[in-house]
Amino acid sequence: MVTLISFLAVLLIFFSIDVRSRDTAATKPWHGHLFEWASRIGGIATAVSLALGWVDLFLPDEGSPIHVALVAAPGSVAVLCAIVLGLEMLWQRRDSP
Repeated sequence: MVTLISFLAVLLIFFSIDVRSRDTAATKPWHGHLFEWASRIGGIATAVSLALGWVDLFLPDEGSPIHVALVAAPGSVAVLCAIVLGLEMLWQRRDSP
């Protein structure tokens, strides 16, 4: 669980940097909106998963109210959003002059 929490902390830093670097222009192509929302949803999912994992870390192991699936589900959404943003580098590639 500690390794997963560390990974989620790095993802949260990535998403927070990505969200802050985006402009919210209303006239964007559809893929611009897709990547912007992938960054927002990924950040929220990462924060939820990180918070649940952190709380679970300090609860006793027997009878814990936080199941692993409650951490893994939003964490998986966050990883999928990170993959989508990784594909953005291919989609938004600019040709150099």
